[in-house]
Amino acid sequence: MKDIWIFLFTLGIVLFGWPIISIFGQNISTYFFLAWIVFIFFIFIATRYRDEGDDGG
Repeated sequence: MKDIWIFLFTLGIVLFGWPIISIFGQNISTYFFLAWIVFIFFIFIATRYRDEGDDGG
């Protein structure tokens, strides 16, 4: 389960890092909006996965 949080951390660094952001130039606000939605969706999925796999102890 710890692996998914490491993946999400790395994804956040990649999505909001300079090389990727510089590609979008004029559409940076649209990119931030869409990237943020995708990032939140992945966090939502990760928390749902954790809740289903939790045995309570």
